Amino acid sequence: MKGNMRKVVAWLLSTGVAGSQRELALQLGYNPSSFSQIINGKVPLSDKFLGRITALEPRINAEWIRTGKGEMLLSAKAVVEAQLVDDGDEMEFYTENTTGAKFYKQGDKLYMTVKHVPYAAFGQFANDSDRLEANLDEWGEETYEVDKVVRGHYLSFEVKGDSMDTGSRQSFEAGDKVLVRELERVYWDNIWFKDHPYWVVVFGSSVLIKQMIDQDLEKGTLTFHSLNPSPEYADFTVSENDIRALYYVIKKKPRERSF
Repeated sequence: MKGNMRKVVAWLLSTGVAGSQRELALQLGYNPSSFSQIINGKVPLSDKFLGRITALEPRINAEWIRTGKGEMLLSAKAVVEAQLVDDGDEMEFYTENTTGAKFYKQGDKLYMTVKHVPYAAFGQFANDSDRLEANLDEWGEETYEVDKVVRGHYLSFEVKGDSMDTGSRQSFEAGDKVLVRELERVYWDNIWFKDHPYWVVVFGSSVLIKQMIDQDLEKGTLTFHSLNPSPEYADFTVSENDIRALYYVIKKKPRERSF
């Protein structure tokens, strides 16, 4: 429906997903001129374009953009249903843990839905709240297949930049989404980084996904490593006193690939 795409773009910019229409266009893989033609109705909306929009923000209702039916933003349950694999079985709510992670069953599979921290929330996280409690309702949600119901504080983070990208499946490229669990400070006296090598570390105004490679118990420091061998991504060491939060990576969400 004409005009709905412009409303979606305005909403995305207001939530901080991108700083400008040009930045949003580049983030979605379009040049600014082509993007402007699409959102102004001069070029028909394609399934590919709508797929990129909804991948960027799963709450956006593609049907509303096309026809005006329903609401611009999907409910949390509808988002979960859209993310789950359609294997012929209905998705059913199963349980919720004490920190708000929701669990769903579909056939013999179990899924966990958690709050997703996009690029736009990184600055707020680093500056406003160690636990990211502020404006939680403004974030989307992400769903991961899991083996069992778990306790603890879980989040989904979005990878930014190429410091952890080597081009291999084991690395992390910009836009990858990872499920993480917070390691509370009481457990920092002997961190099991060999079992869980990849971490989201929050210190100062930085929120970074890195490999933890050393802990000096005497000095109270942690050393982090970037997988990208470029000289600009040198190892660095941070005092535990300066670290506001640590989350270890549980899994990376597989990307849908188009050929």
